[in-house]
Amino acid sequence: MAAAKKSTSGLAATLIAAAQSLPDVTAGIACAGTALEAKTFNVGKKAFLFVGAKDARFKLGPALGEATEWSAREPAAVRVGTNGWVTMPVAGDGGPDAKTLGRWVRESHELASGGAAPARPATRSKPRGRSS
Repeated sequence: MAAAKKSTSGLAATLIAAAQSLPDVTAGIACAGTALEAKTFNVGKKAFLFVGAKDARFKLGPALGEATEWSAREPAAVRVGTNGWVTMPVAGDGGPDAKTLGRWVRESHELASGGAAPARPATRSKPRGRSS
């Protein structure tokens, strides 16, 4: 059991450190006292990272394709779910390096804070002043 705890703290510690380094972050607990209990990291009133005893969850936008590629290579390490949510087990080996995880946590923070919106197609303005 001690080995699992050590492995768990590696991924969890990396994600938590990345979240705590970002501006305007508050921490809390979701689902306290239940099997789903998780540390939450919020910006404003929106959670951008959940770190529980079994897994961590965060939302991606532009980097979702990269996470999907990781999931195809290492499905036990990275799982891509609906609406851009990515789940990673906190125990075990494999998965992205700390730099990639930090980038993903920053993206999740930006999405929650409204700082970076998912890519949208460009809109064209209507021509002005042209009469028939």
